[in-house]
Amino acid sequence: MRSQSVPLAERLRGARRSLAIGPAFVFLGFLALVLLMGGSARGDVASLLLIRPMAALVLTYGLWQLFAAKARGDGPSGLRFLIVAVAAIVVLAAIQLIPLPPSIWANLPGRAPLVAGHDAAQIVLAWQPLSVTPMATINALGALLVPFAVLVLFAAVDDKARGNAVLIVGVFVGMSAVIAVFQSLVPGSSALHFYRVTNEDAPVGLFANRNHHAVMLAATIPLILAIMAQFGKAKLAWMGGVAPSCVVGLCMVGLAVMTGSRAGAALSIAAFALTVPMFAYAKLSTQSGVRNWRRKRWALILSPIAIVLIVVAVFLIGGGAAFERIAAKDSFGDLRFQILPDILAMIAQSTPLGWGMGSFPEVYEIYERREMIQPAYINHAHNDWLEIIIEGGLALPTIMAAIAMWTAQNVWRHRRQILRPRGDEGRVRFAGLAGAVILVAGSAFDYPLRTPSGAVVMILFLALIAAPHRGSAPS
Repeated sequence: MRSQSVPLAERLRGARRSLAIGPAFVFLGFLALVLLMGGSARGDVASLLLIRPMAALVLTYGLWQLFAAKARGDGPSGLRFLIVAVAAIVVLAAIQLIPLPPSIWANLPGRAPLVAGHDAAQIVLAWQPLSVTPMATINALGALLVPFAVLVLFAAVDDKARGNAVLIVGVFVGMSAVIAVFQSLVPGSSALHFYRVTNEDAPVGLFANRNHHAVMLAATIPLILAIMAQFGKAKLAWMGGVAPSCVVGLCMVGLAVMTGSRAGAALSIAAFALTVPMFAYAKLSTQSGVRNWRRKRWALILSPIAIVLIVVAVFLIGGGAAFERIAAKDSFGDLRFQILPDILAMIAQSTPLGWGMGSFPEVYEIYERREMIQPAYINHAHNDWLEIIIEGGLALPTIMAAIAMWTAQNVWRHRRQILRPRGDEGRVRFAGLAGAVILVAGSAFDYPLRTPSGAVVMILFLALIAAPHRGSAPS
């Protein structure tokens, strides 16, 4: 009988095809690189010397892939508006670097103190860009290329690569969580903290800042549970159960609370409280019978009680640092609230053009009150939605509002899948929406989206809402 085995030459051709450097390979490799090395929001981190040049190359390659796809009549379905909006933000940063004549620049809103300084020093005012800190704006422009490159490649790859991207994010969160556990066991160990400027006494995982790590854990709880539900239909069926999901979600909540981040603790508890009952109810609704209806009823009754017990348990096992900070009398009198009047003054005197992206630390020194002067400098407003108005004027929040409206339109279009996430597609859409909302809320208290990893995860969440990975949903 003639052998039915595949010839060696054909197998080698198949191996070469599988190893070919195509859009999926570039996309997934660059995403993994950014997630592993992009945990700091500072502009002087050594890993940026690799990430940003790679982002420029990857972006060029991704745009070439999109133009080639458009020529074939296969454009970025559902993501065109988001690509244009992110490109507009990049263009805005570039416009802020265009030099202006002294007569125009001196009359821009908020520039009077700087003009007075030039006059006092008897320095002739030369052509100046709109940004008062051009080098910081160049740094911001480089930072924007990273999520833009990920978005363009996301639009260029197929559904299989998009699904693998979701798995890579899950692996990244898992690695960060494991490292955070070891950091908790050996506090203050420099070998387990990967950035020079970091919270050495807190479990920060692959990040430099405990708040950023906690918010990322909270934002990815729905995504991790969606991944578990997807695996649950294969040989690892036990992973798709409610009990394993509760255990994993509880571990992530516990790690977020252990960081001592108030916003991260509250957002992780909210993510867990919303996701587990919704996924459990959606799974039970696919089954029939009176017994299952009783399960639904008990699930709805017991879920709030279980969440309260979980919070108490986390507090009792020693993760109450965040709760202690919340209960402190001066909790809402900390620095981010004390500098709020100065921030509002910065906005009022620079509207509608802003000071330039990345200019906050230097411009804040102009408005800093004498009683607020201290050895440590203020690097950010710790409210990104106010800081983007300071740096981008009215143009940047207008683009952000347009992205929010586009997201709301996609949520409304897929509302049935999101409200009843019975299949993989619905769960991924729900995870994208929940994760994006959590990152938006976390940005009101800190700046998690200014880290490269936070920015790419946010852009993935927005893209997944409009064009998620299509898994095999149950009939």
